[in-house]
Amino acid sequence: MAKGKKKQAPKPTKSVNLLNDANERKKLKTGLATVTHHLQAIDDQKEAIKESIDEISSTSGLDKKTVRKLAVTMFRHNYATLHEENRHFESLYEIVVEGRLLTNKDPLDKDDDVDDVDSIEEEE
Repeated sequence: MAKGKKKQAPKPTKSVNLLNDANERKKLKTGLATVTHHLQAIDDQKEAIKESIDEISSTSGLDKKTVRKLAVTMFRHNYATLHEENRHFESLYEIVVEGRLLTNKDPLDKDDDVDDVDSIEEEE
């Protein structure tokens, strides 16, 4: 199931007390056992991921945090999005925290051309 989308449980048509019906209790217990099995599998996979990150970090010399970020980015295929978010963050940080306004001067701006003409005339 896609992340963020929740499947709604069907509404019971009858009011049934699960504790009084042996078959319903058995279904509930089986369902809970299935969920706990999946939760254990998730825990096992998380431990395997941690071990892999530890191994990669120790053999490559990279920080564990960096290895994890590389792996997650590779898995999600979202490098371009992260890159754009980081550029936006850098701009905001420079403006807000460092008090710099970003001014990107166009090299073809007329004011620059006037300075170039003045310097050429001075050389002659």
